[in-house]
Amino acid sequence: MANDLSAQLAARFGSAPAENTDSAPAGDTYGELTRLITKVTGIEEGLERDALLEDLGVESLERIELAVRLEEACGVRLDEETMLSVTTVGDLADYLEEHS
Repeated sequence: MANDLSAQLAARFGSAPAENTDSAPAGDTYGELTRLITKVTGIEEGLERDALLEDLGVESLERIELAVRLEEACGVRLDEETMLSVTTVGDLADYLEEHS
């Protein structure tokens, strides 16, 4: 899935997601998640666990990009159903922790 989505993103935006070079410390799922949300949306503030992804600007294309980046960074597959079912930063962090 990551390769297909990476190819789609590259075709749409002219480049694939950057390699994970400045990751959070190992075991810091929430830190890695917020770093990637910032990278995708440009938003650095208000990334509390109860923040709604939609309010942070994570719409359909951003959800795809975030899913690809998280799969590459955390090794957890995030399918479309999962990405549509999580509504907050905390929901997504919990899913990643449960499946890593």
